[in-house]
Amino acid sequence: MSSMDKSQTNHYLDLADQSIFEILAKDDGSDKTTTWSHVKDTDGVSVDRGINAHSPWNAIKATTTVHCSANDLASKLNDPQQMHIFDEMTDNCRIIEALNPAETKTIRYVQAKPVFPTTARDFLVVTSEQRLEDGSIVIGTKSVEHDSVPVSKHFVRAHTHVSGYIIRPLTPTSCSVTLIVHMDLGGYMPAYVINLLSVASPIQLLKRFRVLYGRA
Repeated sequence: MSSMDKSQTNHYLDLADQSIFEILAKDDGSDKTTTWSHVKDTDGVSVDRGINAHSPWNAIKATTTVHCSANDLASKLNDPQQMHIFDEMTDNCRIIEALNPAETKTIRYVQAKPVFPTTARDFLVVTSEQRLEDGSIVIGTKSVEHDSVPVSKHFVRAHTHVSGYIIRPLTPTSCSVTLIVHMDLGGYMPAYVINLLSVASPIQLLKRFRVLYGRA
């Protein structure tokens, strides 16, 4: 590996670690740039909205309980081949580059399905998984640039400030999962319009986790 390649890999690794830090900070309130307010509790999902001091785009935090082990859920949510299954807005996801031998830190390219009349979005991100001493599993994602995936005229390249999951074991066969999302979808859709619509999708996503991966 050349010194330039090593420097770029280290940059990606730093961003991967930063994604974990930011997810945890948004969850525990130590991120003072985001002010959270509770929106609703519905169908076993609790949802908060975060107003960010540096972005017109709101952050969303949603939590539910899934009746499977934390390890099982993490393995599904961090599997690029599962993403189009659990997230109905995703068309496909693939790994562009593995940053470590265990592949817990990877560069991924995601194409979303188009929603008429808007142009489809795509995402180029670094994704990281970290296991904490208390048994929690954190999956964090942030936008990056990579020479092998230039911006395409067929997509609007969205920007993920940070997104991910905190999966906490409750029992050997149940866990809580918190989804945190803060992204800029780009294009011509005003942020305030997306902010108004931003609560429904996380609720449906977490309910889908329960259906797909929970055990009765």
